[in-house]
Amino acid sequence: MPAKTGQFRVCWRNMAAGCWKASALVCLLNLLVPWTLVASESGVVNTVHSAEFEDFIGSPSTLTAVYFHKRQNAGSSQGLFAMHTKTIESILEPVAQQVSQLVIQYEEAEEGNAMPDLAQPVQALRAAVQNLVAVGKETLKTSKDEILKQEMPIAFSRVEEASHLLVDASDMLRANPYSRPAREKLIDGARGILSGTSQLLLTFDEGEVRKIIRVCKNVLEYLPVSEVLKSLPDTVTFIKNLFPGLLNMAKKMDARSEDLTHQQHRESLAHSLQVVKHLVTAFPNVMRAYISILKDKNSPRAEALANRNYLVNRILAEIIEIIRVLQLTTYDEDSYDADDMTVMKKALASFMFRLKPARDWLQNPDAEAGSSIGEKYSLRQIMEDARRIGERCVGPERDEILRLCRELTAMVDQLSNLRARGLGSSPEAINLSRQIIKPLMDMDKRVQQAVSNFQQSGIRKPAPTIAGKMEQAMIWLSAPAMDDKGLGQQAVHELVREGRKLAQTCQEPDRSDLLRKCDSVERLTRQLADLVNQGKGDSPEAQELARTVQEKLNDLRKKMDDTLVKQIADVFMDTTTAHKQLSNAAHAPADAPNREPEFGDKAGNFDQHSALLTQTAGRVADAGSCQNKKTLEGIKSTAGVIRDLTPQIIYAGKILLFAPVDKVISAHFEFMKTEWMTNMDKLTSLVDDAVDTVAFIKACEEANARDSEMVKVAIRNVQVQSVVKGISNIARRATRVKMVAEREAENSEDPKFVDRVNDATDTLSRSISAIVQDTKSVAINPNDPNSQGRYFDSNTKLRDAVAGVREAITVVDKAALAAAQKEEEVAFPTPKPNQPIMVAAHQLHFEAQKWSSKGNEIVAAAKKMALLMAEMSRLVRGEGGNKRDLIRVAKEIALVADKVMRLAKEVAEQSTDKRIRTNLLQVCERIPTISTQLKILSTVKATMIGQSNVDSKEVDQATEMLVHYARNLMQSVKETVRKAKAASIKIRTDAGITLRWARKKPWYMYQ
Repeated sequence: MPAKTGQFRVCWRNMAAGCWKASALVCLLNLLVPWTLVASESGVVNTVHSAEFEDFIGSPSTLTAVYFHKRQNAGSSQGLFAMHTKTIESILEPVAQQVSQLVIQYEEAEEGNAMPDLAQPVQALRAAVQNLVAVGKETLKTSKDEILKQEMPIAFSRVEEASHLLVDASDMLRANPYSRPAREKLIDGARGILSGTSQLLLTFDEGEVRKIIRVCKNVLEYLPVSEVLKSLPDTVTFIKNLFPGLLNMAKKMDARSEDLTHQQHRESLAHSLQVVKHLVTAFPNVMRAYISILKDKNSPRAEALANRNYLVNRILAEIIEIIRVLQLTTYDEDSYDADDMTVMKKALASFMFRLKPARDWLQNPDAEAGSSIGEKYSLRQIMEDARRIGERCVGPERDEILRLCRELTAMVDQLSNLRARGLGSSPEAINLSRQIIKPLMDMDKRVQQAVSNFQQSGIRKPAPTIAGKMEQAMIWLSAPAMDDKGLGQQAVHELVREGRKLAQTCQEPDRSDLLRKCDSVERLTRQLADLVNQGKGDSPEAQELARTVQEKLNDLRKKMDDTLVKQIADVFMDTTTAHKQLSNAAHAPADAPNREPEFGDKAGNFDQHSALLTQTAGRVADAGSCQNKKTLEGIKSTAGVIRDLTPQIIYAGKILLFAPVDKVISAHFEFMKTEWMTNMDKLTSLVDDAVDTVAFIKACEEANARDSEMVKVAIRNVQVQSVVKGISNIARRATRVKMVAEREAENSEDPKFVDRVNDATDTLSRSISAIVQDTKSVAINPNDPNSQGRYFDSNTKLRDAVAGVREAITVVDKAALAAAQKEEEVAFPTPKPNQPIMVAAHQLHFEAQKWSSKGNEIVAAAKKMALLMAEMSRLVRGEGGNKRDLIRVAKEIALVADKVMRLAKEVAEQSTDKRIRTNLLQVCERIPTISTQLKILSTVKATMIGQSNVDSKEVDQATEMLVHYARNLMQSVKETVRKAKAASIKIRTDAGITLRWARKKPWYMYQ
């Protein structure tokens, strides 16, 4: 490796000489591509299995091979030019650099310059290609991968054909340096080398992924064996067999993750692997508890079975997600887990991998009914997956899938009922299971086709977040006459729909106020749409109406935010009491009176409170204004885990209630409790991150003022329970304020801010202790004036202390104090729906235009990049320019992108807020990778401009990937601008205001 790396650097130095050095390209192909193959064989990419583990790994089943073949064919539209690994990117970048030099020389020759003699380097290139093919064929001889054997020769043929074109071109140019046909062949050959190398690398990489997935699949297929375990020795054997496969999977995953270029993919794999490791360590305890329960026929076996299958299914689900992510070759920076396309793809992956155990369950008349892996977590889960896909389809496709779901559900219900009654082997049950197979296979075809159709349709829907919908709506309202295929108007309607949904969860007068605002926005939007449909979108009346809608929309969004913060202040003031009460009821001694009814009551309360917490968190993600993708997706996923965990804790508590002295069962219950509490703490932190801290404290102050009045009335009426309840709520909210403030202090590196907040929280802490003590006195002596006086005094001090924390937390946005400045508007083209690169550039332009570029280099650079991307859009569509212009623009974009990243890093280094700094760095550090990928694809596209002999499919593939990287770059820069603004609020006191964030237009247009 070091020696070859040194030779690689020498090649780079040689390339700096000036004219196109084909010899450097030869070196790169000769060194790097075979090196990739050799590295894989030596274990750098492909980890060699240990001898004793070979039997466990096995070979891929026919189902897996068919699945991957379908995946490759379905994803081929983007696959050819995917750069999802550092290895692929590092090889393609220097090759693309050399091809871009050739393209420039091609354009210079078009202007009358002679081409140099390329005979010697081209012959060397031909030898390198022959060597590459020879090495590849040797690799294929020892491979057991049938797909690799089928597809690798195609890639070899592509590279060989390209080398022949270069040889022919070289011979023709030697005879005539001005020959146009020779130049055309040279361009075709260079393009073939670049695309052929890309195809070869991707084909080989897919083979490496299949090796990893083969290991994952073996673990996946082995896990359901847990259903037949009935004794401790069998469990020990099962775990011994399982662990080597998991360790091998973890090693391969770690190696793969390091090579991935997409940060989101790396994080997703790491998260899923961590969850698998955590759950697997808990598996022995779950199995011991299950086996212990089996000893007594009257024991809660169903609950123990549900606990076991829940844990196994969570492991299965994470491994299925690992397999799905491993196959991804692209990532959209503006995508969310809640996107229709993402939801459908995840559902399809789950459907396909659960299909086999579902069929196994149907074909086994003795299989367990109910919460078994075969029925609940396979057959019923794939029906749920199909339903998710169907609900996102349109027209007859949607109706047919949902109809099949209803029919299958009815048939499975009937079969499950028969098996639960011990009639699984009856002729009726066997006939019914056979009848289910046919519509199930029909469903398999339909959901695959539905996902493919949806992906190919290119339908743009409103963003899944409120912030995204607001942006889409504001872009439309800034230019109502712009044709965006109704996207902006749809976004407004969905904002109104979310507002009405939120209103249904509110009390008066908030409900009426929210509904009134929704009605106003909807009415005005209809009026504006009517004007647009009449061709009057540019009229003064339409412009004025659009501005009014913008104001009303911002007013609606603010009301939604205020409503959500109030709900969080009430619902999340206590997340532990119901949990503790359930635990106490489960631990009740065997001789305790009414222990089972008491447990039932506490279980019901816990279930309701858990549902309220997750529903409120879900509303924060759906209807809140948070723009942090990781926070929103974290809320969704964590709330889902808690929803699934809640019944499992109740089951575990019921098992403990049956065997209160069994230490194994007690340990199992404690694990489930801890799992729920850990996730609830995580959810609480995420919800806190998603809302404004100062607004949250204000909501707590208002709620405490309301409860204080209620307590005053209760004291006057001697209602002791109401007094205790009201004061408890006040103390709990104050405790939440203290927790939130302490997190803010821990997150800050500003010593003055930290000291100020710590002093305020110390005062609040003393106030909480005082009011708790005084509450006891009031509860004991509700008519005692001295006790009442002490309480009222401590209540006032506590409310003042909460206000003191709010004041300590509040940070003045000094950067925002800069006076708005006039700046000449830069004319920006109005994008059309069929101009995706222009649309992406316009979105960045819209974001950057909120701010004056005077005194703000990040904003100035973002505006320049938007204009450059608009120029790239024009060149890609063939509206003027040539190959050289496209390469030039791509290089200029990369230079500006580097500047944006450098400036953003400087802001991050000066920020005292750790979370904001981390978020800013994570976004801006993606920019260089994306701009490099854009440069490579621009070179590929440049070799196609003006060429009549390029396969249309290949042109479409290159264009699609170019659009993909352009969108990603614009989205990353847009997010960088936003996060740099947030980071600028909290800058080190010795740094000064390095960037001025002065708005160019009225705040209501962008708030």
